[in-house]
Amino acid sequence: MATVETKLSSLGNILVGAGIITIDELNEALETQKSTGHKLGETLINLGMISIEDLQMALDFQENTD
Repeated sequence: MATVETKLSSLGNILVGAGIITIDELNEALETQKSTGHKLGETLINLGMISIEDLQMALDFQENTD
């Protein structure tokens, strides 16, 4: 059962689509996010899955597509 958000411009989908993280990594981060309450980007950085630069790129992309 996938827990990936359905919104095409979601941060997780942007990062998966760019090949920065895998769907499995996204699902792991989403599970961790549930227990910590942190934002997804912060969770991905804390898990070492993305860099701050990766997050900024994805947020910039998200802002330009919404």
